Amino acid sequence: MDHAIVARSLTKRYGRVAAVDDVSFEIAPGEIVGFLGPNGAGKTTTLRMLAGLIRPTSGAGTVLGRGVPGPTLRDVGTMIEEPSFYPYMTGRDNLRHAALLHGGVAPQRIDEVLAFVKMEAASAKRVRAYSQGMRQRLALARSLLWRPRVLLLDEPSNGLDPVGIAEIRENLRAVAREGVTVLVSSHILAEIEKLVDRILAIEKGRLVFDGPLSRLLARAESLTLRYVLRATDPAALESAARALGLETERSADVVTVEVAAERADDLVSDLVAAGVRVTEAQRDQDDLEDAYLRLVQVDARPA
Repeated sequence: MDHAIVARSLTKRYGRVAAVDDVSFEIAPGEIVGFLGPNGAGKTTTLRMLAGLIRPTSGAGTVLGRGVPGPTLRDVGTMIEEPSFYPYMTGRDNLRHAALLHGGVAPQRIDEVLAFVKMEAASAKRVRAYSQGMRQRLALARSLLWRPRVLLLDEPSNGLDPVGIAEIRENLRAVAREGVTVLVSSHILAEIEKLVDRILAIEKGRLVFDGPLSRLLARAESLTLRYVLRATDPAALESAARALGLETERSADVVTVEVAAERADDLVSDLVAAGVRVTEAQRDQDDLEDAYLRLVQVDARPA
């Protein structure tokens, strides 16, 4: 088996709309690959086809060398869309139920996965009392119950605070070190880039990039970033920004500027040197994500 996951011209149409359009890629055993794209781009539909939850209109997917759906899915852990549990049961009992349905799961494995996602203390509570972040952790624990060889994860950090996101990231790295193949989707590049070395990017159902993360980051110098600034004297701030050659917009006490990525680190110090007392400087995160998506469209498919 050369590849753990293979998509061959995967296509899913709903009427005249192609949710996924002729998507092909291969993932080697033990790789952690980030599946990037805006909401509605086709990430979840692709994962659902690979997990055997829906059938493609055309094309095919294989996991661990065999077609899906099929017996190979017993070696796959999934966390796709909003995790569903029995709300009247405890977290631990939900895992017991999942283990019984799958079969072949040792009782002590439940304790192991609860400890792995740091949910031991909450495992005796009914799931109806769980926060979204707790449900996400429980869903990850469930996906790991039968020691899968492949993980298909859809936005696993939804609802988690920064500490929780970092913990999930470390969990996935630990799993990959054991040889598990991980395909993890997100619409936030800043999160994905801390975890993976390779990116698949999809937009409007079509794969627009398949390659190393480093290729995207190397092109970042050409990006223009947007910053939201406040100062004790907004008029002086706007004037100084324009003197630095920056595009500006002012609304009341807020000045928005556009700056080349290679100049971004020096933005505040340049303004201070111009005599402006900057009280707040915040990067527009959505603008950065949009810029990366524009970038991958330009980069297109790898040579």
